[in-house]
Amino acid sequence: MRQVKLGGRRRRRTVPRTAPHAALNAARRGMTLIELMVAMVLLGVGVLGMAGLSLTVSKQFGTGARQADAALIVQSRIDSISTVSCQTLAPSGPVSGTAVTRGVTERWTITDGNDIKTIVDTVTFKGRVRPLAYQSIIPCRD
Repeated sequence: MRQVKLGGRRRRRTVPRTAPHAALNAARRGMTLIELMVAMVLLGVGVLGMAGLSLTVSKQFGTGARQADAALIVQSRIDSISTVSCQTLAPSGPVSGTAVTRGVTERWTITDGNDIKTIVDTVTFKGRVRPLAYQSIIPCRD
């Protein structure tokens, strides 16, 4: 309690006292500069991580699409070879060829076997280090 002098007379006025920890809590309301800087660094690291993940995922989608194109091209090649009669396919030894379609380079080899023709088609494309090899066997019925 404090004494306050008003107009020559002393009068007691009560001033509410707060607990020491309440005053400290009132002063700590909000964020400090250090807390704000730490939060910004953490947010920046999170955003950069998401950007890196996004880049990786988009590259994987692109590679997957090119691989699907390569498989479609190989399937088309095998289908076209299977329509040719076996006597004209590799009659005197292995036959090979090369073609580039939509950025996919394919190399195929047809070898003769006992009443079968073996087709090995190897494809390469941008973004792929090792070639993909597809193999198919065509039975000869003629």
